[in-house]
Amino acid sequence: MTTHMMIATVAWLLLSAGYVLRTRKFIHVALMHGAILLDMTLVVHLQLTRDAVQTAASFSLAWAEQAHILFSTIALLLYFPVLWLGWRLLFGAGAVSVRKTHIRLALSAYLFRTLGFGFMFSMWRV
Repeated sequence: MTTHMMIATVAWLLLSAGYVLRTRKFIHVALMHGAILLDMTLVVHLQLTRDAVQTAASFSLAWAEQAHILFSTIALLLYFPVLWLGWRLLFGAGAVSVRKTHIRLALSAYLFRTLGFGFMFSMWRV
């Protein structure tokens, strides 16, 4: 397993722990912030060191590798509204509609990240 895969695994484990501990607000927030920050930092690093966007846009990878990129990108894009709505809830705008939307988007982001995480192993070169 590469270093990048290990970092992605830690990020996914933090997301999973944050989901499991979602009823413990401050622990949930800390775990999710850490996971999202780690995931986003990894993407920036991969872009700077491996031209990840250009490689993905070339469609030169196998279908499973492209699936990893697609699912992970969707999750990454969903992180932004999830964070925004989560901050609104954290700082007092806890309307039922905000909470429901946050939960729906967060579960979608987690599902796509989990799919991306699974397909990540298609990029493992022995």
